[in-house]
Amino acid sequence: MKRIFIFLSMALVVLASCNKKELLPVAYINVAEGSTFTPAEVSAEGAEVAINFSTNYQWQIRGYSTLGFCSIDVLKGEAGDAGIVVTVDPNTTGVVRSAEFSILAGAAVQTVTITQTETNSVAVDAVNYTVPAEGGTVEIVVSHNVDYVVNIPSEYTTWIREVPQSKVMQTSYVTLEVDSNPEWIERTATGLTITGKDVFGNDIVNEFSITQPVAIETIWNKTFSTDWTSIEATTPSHLAMFDGKLLVSNATGIHAVDPLTGEYKEKVEIPGLSVAPESMASDDAGNVIFAANANMNMFTVYMYDGESVKSIAEYNGANLNGYNIGNMRVVGDLKSNAVITAIGALWGNPAYYIAWQVKGGVAENPVVGKVTPTTDPSNIAYACVSPVSADLSDGLVFCGYAGDPYALYYCADPVTEQSWTTVFDFQGAWNTNFSCISIAEYNGTRYCAVGESWFGGNTPTAFLLDITDISKVELMYKDDFSGIWEADPMGNDIKLTVQDGIMRLYIVNPLSDMAACVEFSH
Repeated sequence: MKRIFIFLSMALVVLASCNKKELLPVAYINVAEGSTFTPAEVSAEGAEVAINFSTNYQWQIRGYSTLGFCSIDVLKGEAGDAGIVVTVDPNTTGVVRSAEFSILAGAAVQTVTITQTETNSVAVDAVNYTVPAEGGTVEIVVSHNVDYVVNIPSEYTTWIREVPQSKVMQTSYVTLEVDSNPEWIERTATGLTITGKDVFGNDIVNEFSITQPVAIETIWNKTFSTDWTSIEATTPSHLAMFDGKLLVSNATGIHAVDPLTGEYKEKVEIPGLSVAPESMASDDAGNVIFAANANMNMFTVYMYDGESVKSIAEYNGANLNGYNIGNMRVVGDLKSNAVITAIGALWGNPAYYIAWQVKGGVAENPVVGKVTPTTDPSNIAYACVSPVSADLSDGLVFCGYAGDPYALYYCADPVTEQSWTTVFDFQGAWNTNFSCISIAEYNGTRYCAVGESWFGGNTPTAFLLDITDISKVELMYKDDFSGIWEADPMGNDIKLTVQDGIMRLYIVNPLSDMAACVEFSH
């Protein structure tokens, strides 16, 4: 009996021990009143988020190392009331972001997720946009979550405008309207901006630029040595347009080439022309003029209209058998109104111009005046004087060797005052020379093409100037044909023509072994 009691007592002790283990408290993590385990979205500026809770076990934070943009002030603690502070860094990105960590207490786990809104963002899809020369629109993709404004600096608003439209949030499309490029120099608008505000009130600035090329194309390049072998590469050479052909003279003969392809066609015989074409030019109506020296003192101008050759002007005492053999220019229609010019520039003598006003197809008495825009007018050679229009009262333009600076000069009154002013500086070398000039009107603008070379061996250069307002001459185009022709340049000529809504510039230089055609269109 006693033994049974002992065994029973031992069983009761074991049973009591088992019951005590099963009655351990269940772990819990309870949020404190006024707090939450699911905080509201934290703003992009950043903030401190307090989370208060109580637990009946020791607790610790897990997942802390993956938080990234958050930090927690306390990572573990004892049972009872507790609290942590989560510091959220400012969000400088344009997207919503989140971080997750856990609170562990005994077997209890509480997950906390911190979500932060994106910052105010305005971004464009590129920093440079190119618009065709003929103008059009450019569409700029703007990713944003705030309103923005488009700023076009005032100096560009004459040719760039924003097209009004509604701006929807998230992704917008800014459309800018760009006018056609009236010049033949590439232009770029810089400092255009799309701007919004970040969460701190600071500007979010997206700067971009717009580049617009030119509607210019070199449609052919030719050489005397390989393409124009029938034309002897001698000087002086001159250009004219007649009967749909580009005429090239070399003081001994006249040759025709296709103006659109540069293909050599034939040698041209002018019925009735009994003198060597030492100078040649053509007017705006397609009549061709030639000049030759009958003797040291007589300079005669001949015209050919496709039917006959006749003498239309002459000057006794011209002494034009020097460097450029007259280098004649003509603007207008020789059968009605026109102006013809030539230059006398024999080395070591004062240089002068001769100008004939043609009215009703008849040349009036020549006007003669000194070319004195430089410090040493006696050294002017390889020069050119051209009328500005078919009316001599509109003045003359000049460029030539020994210019100081080498520039385009203008004489407003060739008949009486005969004074010269600089209207455009070519920034050339002191001995830039072998000059030529051609004038044409295109789309209401008066253009002056100038060809020049440097005696020291550089390549021919072509300039296209807007001389509509002679007091404000603007450079519209420049090409020095770098790397194409390398021979010593001499005797070049230049010709502007307007046909079928297109302006073309022809330049030829036999001793540089080159000829080219550049096409301008709008």
